[in-house]
Amino acid sequence: MKEKTIHSPSDEELNVYIRTRYQLLGVDISVLPDSDPDAPMDQERLLENGRSILRQEVVAADFDIDPQFNLPVPHPAPFVAWTEEVEK
Repeated sequence: MKEKTIHSPSDEELNVYIRTRYQLLGVDISVLPDSDPDAPMDQERLLENGRSILRQEVVAADFDIDPQFNLPVPHPAPFVAWTEEVEK
């Protein structure tokens, strides 16, 4: 069986994905200037930030959660009163 190699998406492929996601959310980024250093945000910076975030998520998805980790809860279970988890 021949293995397929997975290539990293190009900037243009990520731009298409980002624009599609914004369109699905109802956000029209075409109202932003293409590239304007004086503007608070422009399309070039918006897409650059989006590509950066998408490329970082791969690293974040590789995070291993400790199976013994106790998640904080607003109302602890009643049995914690009989365990060592209660602060004295």
